[in-house]
Amino acid sequence: MKGKKRGRSVQKKKEERQFPFLAVVTDIFVVAVLAGHFLIYDDYYYNMLETKYYYYCICACSLLGLFAIYGIVKLICSIRGKKPLFQKRKIREMFTGTDIMVLAFAVIVIISTALSPYKWEAFWGNEGRYSGAFLLLIYVGVYFCVTRFYEIKAWHIELFLISGLLMCLLGIADYFDLDLLHFKAEIAEGQRYMFTSTIGNINTYTSCVAMVMAVAGVLFASSTGVGKNIWYGLVIAVTFAALITGMSDNAYLSMAAFFGFMPLYMFRSREGVRRYLVILAAFFSVAGVIHYVEVHYAEHVLGINSIFRMIADFSGLWLVVAGLWLLCAALYIVHFTAGKRAVVSNAAGAGAADRDPLCKWLVRGWWCIIILVVLAVVWALWDVNVAGHAERYGGLQKFLLFDDNWGTRRGYIWRLAMRDYKEYSPLQKVFGYGPDTFGLVVWFNNMDEVRQFYGERVDSVHNEFLQYLVTIGPMGLLSYLGIIGTSIWSTVKKRLEHPIAVGAMFAVLCFNVQAAVNIHQPIATPVMWLLLCISVTPREAVGKRRFRMEGKDSRRTGKK
Repeated sequence: MKGKKRGRSVQKKKEERQFPFLAVVTDIFVVAVLAGHFLIYDDYYYNMLETKYYYYCICACSLLGLFAIYGIVKLICSIRGKKPLFQKRKIREMFTGTDIMVLAFAVIVIISTALSPYKWEAFWGNEGRYSGAFLLLIYVGVYFCVTRFYEIKAWHIELFLISGLLMCLLGIADYFDLDLLHFKAEIAEGQRYMFTSTIGNINTYTSCVAMVMAVAGVLFASSTGVGKNIWYGLVIAVTFAALITGMSDNAYLSMAAFFGFMPLYMFRSREGVRRYLVILAAFFSVAGVIHYVEVHYAEHVLGINSIFRMIADFSGLWLVVAGLWLLCAALYIVHFTAGKRAVVSNAAGAGAADRDPLCKWLVRGWWCIIILVVLAVVWALWDVNVAGHAERYGGLQKFLLFDDNWGTRRGYIWRLAMRDYKEYSPLQKVFGYGPDTFGLVVWFNNMDEVRQFYGERVDSVHNEFLQYLVTIGPMGLLSYLGIIGTSIWSTVKKRLEHPIAVGAMFAVLCFNVQAAVNIHQPIATPVMWLLLCISVTPREAVGKRRFRMEGKDSRRTGKK
């Protein structure tokens, strides 16, 4: 069996060396998106959506176009030379579970567009947020290009963190009403707090910041050098500040996913436990500092009215901060005095739990905590919305009670979406009205009601999963969920030794948790798709900064 695996590996490397041009083109595309997409803008907030949409489409279409041209040239050469373009391989070896889900998603998008009564709008998404079939199929094409020809390089992710750090710093500056780039010079005063940084809407901004936080958090958990620890720690602290000052309650969903699921990765080693406590202490420290600034320099900041108020108003906040830092210090003192100053390639690496029974039980215990929290939330939602006991929960009831005004009237839009979906024809219930056509459905069916209740046009469900359900049907939604689920499962099963892949996976997870109350748009979503590709990409570049993985490196370090 080992001989067969080695033979397949050698054959795969030979195939990869046949297409160096495609690897270079893919690298350029990845750098352009990771480093430039968050920061690119044209006419401030007036055309932010269109600018990032065109930027990504130009990058992606250039990638796909060069791939197509190269493929045609190679095909012609192979026909003339009577040589096969690709080595013969079994279908099951060519496609992973995620690949199959992506292909299914593409097929359903095409069928949904073809059957849509608004074919033009469904293809381009020009009556919504430009997330029509054209952009969705571009995601699919990019997925297969990146996962086949990209080699993960650490400096690409460093560029992503630098880009994200600049985005966060601009957002924090907006919180202090500095407006460094003069984005808000002509914006209405009532909308001044709703847009920030080089992203735009605060909900979209915090979903972008959450992805940067997730990647930096995993790299902090896995890094060994002092300089890297300081760098990743700085990025984490800045992203915490950006999420809090972003003034979007949606951000706390991503934070819950980050703090809730990160222990499953970090608690696999004692060093991971210590670093998780450092991250937790950093969050509450940042929250305390922001609260102090908000109270003592209120005239210089915009002010925060969100879930953050519940944290800031807690009288024992600084006691929590002091307690967490003291606990971190005590654990590190015990660690060093016990003579456990070990340099490892991955502080939260696979196999640590096998060597340390305590870590194994910590992971199991944390799974129990997650299950209990989920059950508690489900019970609270039932108690508030079905049993009618909202008064028991005090200030939390506004987050637990799902009525028309919930989530800035998201409750009303969700109810409207489901009401319209029930009236679809049988065929439309399967394939929807076409990608990104919810705005047209509302326009022709509910516009008078929406104007009376909402006061403006509605072109999105404000829930990415419900949006997919009503636009491309349940099969489209299931295929999208399959893409997310299989990509995460693949990383957990095969890639836990690669911190960049794990960081990308956590970014995808944080993004999609927040997507339950967010809009699908070409500002943040293209970056999420690219990080998803990186999380399942099976190769990494070989060089001085190469992260060690299982196989040859694990045998060299004595790991099994």
